[in-house]
Formats: sequence, C-alpha cells, structure tokens
Amino acid sequence: MGLCTVVEVRAIVDPKHLTDDDIAAIITHASNVVALNTGSSVDADHDLLNTACIHLSAAMVLQKMKFTGELAAQIKLGNESQSNIIDIDIARHEQLAEKYMKKFRAASSGFSTLYGREGIKAVNSEE
Repeated sequence: MGLCTVVEVRAIVDPKHLTDDDIAAIITHASNVVALNTGSSVDADHDLLNTACIHLSAAMVLQKMKFTGELAAQIKLGNESQSNIIDIDIARHEQLAEKYMKKFRAASSGFSTLYGREGIKAVNSEE
C-alpha cells in the first residue's frame, strides 16, 4: 500500500503510454522515499504525507514520460513543431514534495520555541 493512489496522481499527470500498474509501481517507490525522508511508514494516514507522495509521484511520472519520449524535448510533425520544457515542471513537483515532507517533519518533531525568549530586547538579546 502506498501513501497515495493512481487516481490522485492521474489528476495531476495523465500519461497515455503508462498503465495504472506502471504508475502504481512509481507510487510505491515514491511512498518509500517519502517514508525514509520523514521517518514515517508507508501505511501512515496523514494529509501532508499524502500530498508529498502525490507530487513526488507526479515528478517521477513526468521523468518517465520524458525518457520514454511521450514528452520529448521537441516534437516535430510535418511543418509544425512543439517544444516541451518539462524539467521546470519536474523541479516544481519535487520542490512541493520536499515542502510537504519538511512541514510533516516540523509538525511531528515536537520542538517549539518559547514565546518571548528571542528577538530584539528579549531576555537573551545581544542588544
């Protein structure tokens, strides 16, 4: 079981040449990466982990589409051509996944700062 579903990933990225089994394998890998990076398990039920898994899976699906040629750098049909700058989308999804993993780690760490003990004119201030 993974941290997200094929339907959730296909809502963001819907490749024509990858089957649901291919995407499920990518989700399993992404779930393992998220679990290792956050210290949770792949069976955890948390919205931040779910969202991180969706974005990391979407980035991995886009990479697979790029390497299989479905989203090649440039496609030319007759006199028309189309350029795909997919690396920006991949990086964006990876950054979003990292952002949600970081939020989960911060929320589950149990550390907090004491109110009124930092900043200018506080107890331990340099000024």
